[in-house]
Amino acid sequence: MTSIPEYIVGAYAAMPTTQVESEQFYNALADSGFVTGIEVPWLGTAFAPDPDWGWLAEQLSGRFRGCIVTAIPGTMKTLGNNPLFGIASGDPTGRAEGVTFATQVLQKAAQLNEATGEQTISRVAVHSAPSRTPLCNALSESLAELVPIATSLGLTLIVEHCDAHDGIGPGEKEFLTLEEEIAACADTKTPITINWGRSVVESHDTDQPTKQVNQLRESGLLGGIMCSGAGPDATQYGPAWADAHLPLSTDEPSSWMTPSTVAEFCSAAKGAEAYRGIKIQVPKDSDIATRIAMLRAVHAAMSN
Repeated sequence: MTSIPEYIVGAYAAMPTTQVESEQFYNALADSGFVTGIEVPWLGTAFAPDPDWGWLAEQLSGRFRGCIVTAIPGTMKTLGNNPLFGIASGDPTGRAEGVTFATQVLQKAAQLNEATGEQTISRVAVHSAPSRTPLCNALSESLAELVPIATSLGLTLIVEHCDAHDGIGPGEKEFLTLEEEIAACADTKTPITINWGRSVVESHDTDQPTKQVNQLRESGLLGGIMCSGAGPDATQYGPAWADAHLPLSTDEPSSWMTPSTVAEFCSAAKGAEAYRGIKIQVPKDSDIATRIAMLRAVHAAMSN
């Protein structure tokens, strides 16, 4: 199998609650032997845009490179206050606010790199909001503005696909379809990342993530592949069909993300992916060793 140099972990989904334990978790991730980078959540919003990343820079510096900032937490919080907000909005004010928001995330990522003196953050993931009413041409216009900004800051902009507005529903994000995102990203050649769980939330079909990887690989726009589970039952992690980042089925029996579906998903990329990622929740009272073991189980399935 083709060697994949980058394995990114969405550590925030599996993070302990105290700062001391969180620091221990980062230490364990750095010592794990399989984690090369971290997916960092952007928690700011369009109306409160500037979280303090000083402590985070200390955790990442010298240990993790090629990290990714995901704008999805701040995107969803902003949508709660302004349903027209987003880089795929047909409302001119909403789209402008989305572009400003994404620009702030890019600038903050570059500042974190300045603080560490390294290319700690390589990519910033944005999303085709708003919910239910996004437009393909609006996303295309926004990317034409944002990609040059990202490039000037030494960063790569990526679009992370979420459940689409035409999904089985009711969805959680309800953004653009993958076909619409491919059309919008074509001119700027912006790569698109697929998250296994979000594609299954969209379709209720475990074959969908692999089909979408094939679509992206054939279009030349495959970014990363993220492994995050989903399923039809309420669990300790969230309600049925939530974007709840369920663990592998070996750790959460209701999760549809099995070792075989993960292996199929990764195999479909055929080495064309820019990175592989893992983002799962763990039981809240888990010790550090258990958290690492549950992440390692996904990594093992991805490496088969």
